[in-house]
Amino acid sequence: MIDMERDTDVIQEFEASALNTSLSNLTENSSGKWWETSEGHRFAGEVLQLRIRREILKFIGSRVRTRQDIETTFGLKENLAELHLALLEKADMIEEIDGFYRSTTIGSAYINNFEAFLSD
Repeated sequence: MIDMERDTDVIQEFEASALNTSLSNLTENSSGKWWETSEGHRFAGEVLQLRIRREILKFIGSRVRTRQDIETTFGLKENLAELHLALLEKADMIEEIDGFYRSTTIGSAYINNFEAFLSD
């Protein structure tokens, strides 16, 4: 289970700086969005520092999920679920389409490669 009390302080400190990062750090190519600068890559790393965001990303996986699915599964209040999803979306790990969330190319690569690397 996720320790929300411990993560809440980190979230409050982080959101002030994270929400000021520009989406212009991403560039569109034929296979989706990729980071253009090291700042975009750094931002994604900061977003994924919290275990709950990594768990949300893995939960979404190759499926399509709603915010309510995430609230229920992780025991989050609406505003906190929205914050986590907004930051994952801003880091281009997930995308929202008509109220549903799915992994992007980058999010899928993280799930398939980085998590596999950590488990070795």
